[in-house]
Amino acid sequence: MTTTVCNAISATKANRLYWLGRYAERVYLSLHLLRKSYDTMIDGAGQGYLDYYKRLDASSVYPDKLSFMLGYMYDEKNPNSLLSGIERANDNAIVLREEIMSETLSYIQLSLVRLKEAAAAGTTNITDLQCITDYLLAFWGSAEERIYDDTIRALMRIGRLVENIDMHLRFDYPFYRVKESFESLKRCAEDLEGIFDTMILAHVDELLTEEEYCPENLEYKFMLLKYVNHLVLL
Repeated sequence: MTTTVCNAISATKANRLYWLGRYAERVYLSLHLLRKSYDTMIDGAGQGYLDYYKRLDASSVYPDKLSFMLGYMYDEKNPNSLLSGIERANDNAIVLREEIMSETLSYIQLSLVRLKEAAAAGTTNITDLQCITDYLLAFWGSAEERIYDDTIRALMRIGRLVENIDMHLRFDYPFYRVKESFESLKRCAEDLEGIFDTMILAHVDELLTEEEYCPENLEYKFMLLKYVNHLVLL
């Protein structure tokens, strides 16, 4: 039996749940990818951070390694920074306190507090932010443990998986990683009637095959990214 999303929860809150999932996952994956970039720079690849810009379509341009690290960690004007992402997650989580429960919200707020402390101290070592990765894992664990409404959990998870696919495509992850997330996304949405644009879903199915998958082909990559980011009807 399917459930229409708007019958279970308001359209506004459904949208916020979706974006809460996206922003939480964006920060989680960005921490991982920034650690890899940080390690590369330490190993001597001085211009390695430039690749990070290209993959995220960043509008901000930082002239050197130090400003890059500070910018992608704490620049509130950069929509791809850790601080921007966790602030947007927090904005949504506060409004959704009753739906996600206070303990689940608290892990987002702990992440925000720690990031602001690190920003104030000018911390540039990304490994010092491991606790935020731990908080975000605890956030998802708390959501699974404390949220009993299947629709609320599904909407958050759909956002998480869409962001996961987006980031993995941008950073040329292997086919099986992207495909696994896409199949999980479809399973997660099985009981949410009308959550996907069916025409776009068919396009993604056609493009996301082992034979077709070629993230090195920018035309292919941008087309798939466009479809993935317009797939959910919220």
